[in-house]
Amino acid sequence: MNATLEKVFEAYIKEELFTKWWCRGKKMKVYHFDCKDGGSWHIAEQSEDGNEYEFTGCFHEVAKDRRIVQTFEFLGMPERGHVMLEKIEFVAVDEHTTEIRTHSTAMNQLDRDGMIASGMESGWRQSIEALGKLLESDN
Repeated sequence: MNATLEKVFEAYIKEELFTKWWCRGKKMKVYHFDCKDGGSWHIAEQSEDGNEYEFTGCFHEVAKDRRIVQTFEFLGMPERGHVMLEKIEFVAVDEHTTEIRTHSTAMNQLDRDGMIASGMESGWRQSIEALGKLLESDN
């Protein structure tokens, strides 16, 4: 990411920035966003056709400018409990460039394959592109 480590981390933890990029930069409703150790979040992506796609999770660790450990769950599944554990690490490559390392662990292979089949990977790429645009406009 072409931005300082501090700006990239801030875009993950500050609600007013997070809402501008996380859902691929699309409109988002925030039910709550409490980014701290032991906090939680619950948001809904609002599609152009009026549908809402809800996501929720808990923050296990928010280590300033280093990492975030959280859970992630899509609430559109027929049953609850298909939770991913995510570790996001922020590494300064130089004073103007930050590497974001995200490792997501599913509860089982079926959940992992289902997330991939749902388009999660391309959606996440679009979100990271929206983050890049947001941070570029901030410079």
